Amino acid sequence: MLKRRHLAAATAAFIIGLGASMPAFAANSYYAECFASWDGETKDLVAVAPREGPYRIALVNGFAGNDWRIQMIRAAEAYAKRPDVAPKLKEFTAVSVGNDVAAQIAAIENCVSAGFDAVLFIAVNPEAFDGVVRRANQAGTLLVSFDNVVFNENHLIVDIDHGDIAAKKAQAILDDLKAKGTSEGKVLWVRGLPGNATEKQQTESFKNVFQGTAFEVVEVVGNWDVGTSQRVTAEAIAAHGKFVGVANAYGSMGSIQAMLDAKHPAVPFGSDTMNGAVKMLAENKFTGVAIGSSPSISAVACLLRFQPSKARPCRSASSCRRPRFRRPPGRMG
Repeated sequence: MLKRRHLAAATAAFIIGLGASMPAFAANSYYAECFASWDGETKDLVAVAPREGPYRIALVNGFAGNDWRIQMIRAAEAYAKRPDVAPKLKEFTAVSVGNDVAAQIAAIENCVSAGFDAVLFIAVNPEAFDGVVRRANQAGTLLVSFDNVVFNENHLIVDIDHGDIAAKKAQAILDDLKAKGTSEGKVLWVRGLPGNATEKQQTESFKNVFQGTAFEVVEVVGNWDVGTSQRVTAEAIAAHGKFVGVANAYGSMGSIQAMLDAKHPAVPFGSDTMNGAVKMLAENKFTGVAIGSSPSISAVACLLRFQPSKARPCRSASSCRRPRFRRPPGRMG
C-alpha cells in the first residue's frame, strides 16, 4: 500500500455533534503546531528543495460545480492578500479547468514551464499525474495536491481522512438508531462525484460501518451538488419509501429539502457543515452529526511553499487537524 505523504492543519474539518481524539503533533516536521505526518512511516519530501521567496504560486482547480470549490478558491485568494502573507508572494493565480484530466495536467505543466515555485491542485484523477510530478520536480516546482490527492510519493499531499469523516456520519446515524431501538431499515447514502479517490474513500468507509447489521445502505449519486442531491434524494424516497437514516457526502441542503418536500420524517442525518444545512437540520429537529472539510485547506496548502531553506523538512504526507465543536451527542443545534 502506498504510504502517502501528508501534512495537517487546524482549519481542515469541522464537526457538530460527535467528538473525536486529535492526532499527535509531529515535532520533526515543518511548522509542527500546524502540520503532522500522516502516519509513522511518512518520509521527508526531498524531491524539491526549499526556496527563498518571494514566491509565484498557482492554484489549478478541476471541478468547480459547487459552493465548496468556489469558497476554496476564494479562501486561497483571501489568504494571499493577508498583510502578513502578501510580501512573501510575487504572484498568486487561480484557474479552474473542469473535469478534464488532460486539461488539468496541461495547466499544471504550463505553470511549471513558466517558472512557478509551487502549484496547488485538487486532482481530477488520482492516478494520471506521475509524468507531471516528475517534470515539476526536475524544474524545482513544488506540487501540492489536496482534498482529492494524487497517488504519488514524490510530491506533497495535504489532506484530511475523508473516510473517517464518512464513517463518523454513519456511526452517528447508527448510534441514534440504536438509542431509539431501531435495529433494521434502509439508510440513504448520497455519494459525491464519481471517479474521485475521495469519493471512493467516503463511500467505502460509510458502508463499512453498517456491515454486519440488518441495515441496508441505498446509494445514489449526488455529485457533491445541492441541486443534484435534492433530485436524487426525492427519487430515492419515491422508489424506496421512508428511510431510517440519511447521509450526504456534500450537498446536504438538497437532501434535506427533498425530505421536507416529501414530508419525510426527521431521521438521524449525517450532514456536511454548510451553514444552511446545519440550520435546516436544527430547525426541523433532526438528530445526527454535521462534519466536513473546510474550504480553507487551500490556504493551508499555500502555506507549505513558505518553508524556509533552513527549516525542518516538510513531511511528504500530512493530515489536517480538525477543530471540533461539540453538542450533546445525537442532537443537532
